[in-house]
Formats: sequence, C-alpha cells, structure tokens
Amino acid sequence: MRDRARQRALAEAKSHRASAEELRDAGKRVKELEQELQTTIQIQPETKQGEERRQRYSRLLRIRAMRDEFTRGRQLEADHPNGLLLAVVMGVAAFMLCGFCAGGTIVGLQVLTYKPSPQATATAFWQDVEQQNYELLVTSNVLSPTLRVQYNTPTELEQMAQPADSYYGTVTNYTLIEEGGDMTQTATLTYSVTRGTNKVYKATLGLVLYGGNWGVNDLGSSLVPSENGSLPPPPSPTPSPTQVPTPTVTPILGASSGRGPAGPLSTAA
Repeated sequence: MRDRARQRALAEAKSHRASAEELRDAGKRVKELEQELQTTIQIQPETKQGEERRQRYSRLLRIRAMRDEFTRGRQLEADHPNGLLLAVVMGVAAFMLCGFCAGGTIVGLQVLTYKPSPQATATAFWQDVEQQNYELLVTSNVLSPTLRVQYNTPTELEQMAQPADSYYGTVTNYTLIEEGGDMTQTATLTYSVTRGTNKVYKATLGLVLYGGNWGVNDLGSSLVPSENGSLPPPPSPTPSPTQVPTPTVTPILGASSGRGPAGPLSTAA
C-alpha cells in the first residue's frame, strides 16, 4: 500500500506544473538542499560497532512479519498447465531418444560382428532350385564366380536340370544331414532331398568363401540325382523312325511301242 501511495505521489508531482511563485522560490529551495547535503550526517552506534544479537533478532522478526503480510495480501499464481504438458513431452522425447540410440548401437554391433553363413547360402540355392528359378540362380551371388563363368547363361543350367525335374519331379523338401570342411574358407553340406512325393536322394554341395561371401562351387548331384547312383537315370529318349522316301519311276517315252530313243524301229527288207 505504501509503495502504491508513493508511486501515486510521484505521478502527481510529475504531472503538476510549477506556478510562478514556485519558480521564484526555486533558487532558494536549491540553496537549502545544498546546505542539507553539506551537513554531516551522524552515524548511529550500531553502524560503527555492529548491532547486538537482540537487535538483529528483532530485525529478522520484523522482516519476517513484513514478508508474511505481503504474502497474505497477494495470492500465488498456480502453475500453468502448459508446464506439466511440456514436462511430459520432454520426458517422452528423452525416452524415445534413448531408445533410438540403444537400437542404433545394437544394429551397429550386429553389422560389425556379422559373419556370413554357408548354410544360409545353401538354403538360398535350394529355394531357387525348388522354384526352378535358374535364371536368378546364375545371376545372383549364390554360385561361386567359377560356376557363374561355367554356366554363363541360364539356359545351360536349365537344360542340365530339366530332365531331372521332368522325370523325378521338382524339389519339394531338403534337409541338412551332415556338415564338413573347416567352415571358415570351405564347407561341404550334405542334404536329404525329396523330389515329387517319394523320390529321396542325397546331394552334397561344396561351398567356398570369396570376397567375404559364400558361394556354391560344386553342385554335386543336386541337379542330377543319378550322378551318385542314388536314383536310376531317366530313360533315354527313343528316336522316332524316319520314313524312307519311295523312288519315283518316270516312264520312257516310246518304250511300250518298241521304239528306241532315237526314233521308230527299222523293219527288215
């Protein structure tokens, strides 16, 4: 309340225009103020020696009472709802950021520690054979560079696999039954392969590691089951008989009348 009254008095003084009498007395008033400023102000004893403990305690009580009075006269504003919402959003964002960092770290470690597997390459090979996708088998990295050069066109590999697919049936199942090799540079995987419904045979794939990737380097009997004697070979196609053309006889002109080619027959004299 005192502050408001003081501010109101200052505002009235600023808006008040000095009269002619006040302007005449202004010089006198200035001199009075200068004399007051030149007057020595007496310093209180507590200022020189410090206040006593009882006086300091009284001053603290007086300040505390003034603060309580000020607090009772003014209600504290409640927290704005946007502050709580901002705290929730910041918490969720921090949690998502931590999750993203953790996931990125795990994926990075998996990429750095990833080692190719010969079994995965062999599985991709059998999937292409099962689907008779020989074009993809040649153009992809499933085969080693040696076999890709050997079967440079999908037609050659398809011509080799077509007789077995037609006679025994396509591959319907394959199961890994044996592993061999050092499994670091070379691998030998033996599978039990089923063609059609009941044609079962063993096929061994040879794989090599090149450029950090595994590739099938030896097809074994995977596409030709009769190669290792597991299944009888398909019958050879019977050649179709060829018809011998019948010769065409052209009659000689004049043969039936007894005339020679040179002209009519001569009669005896």
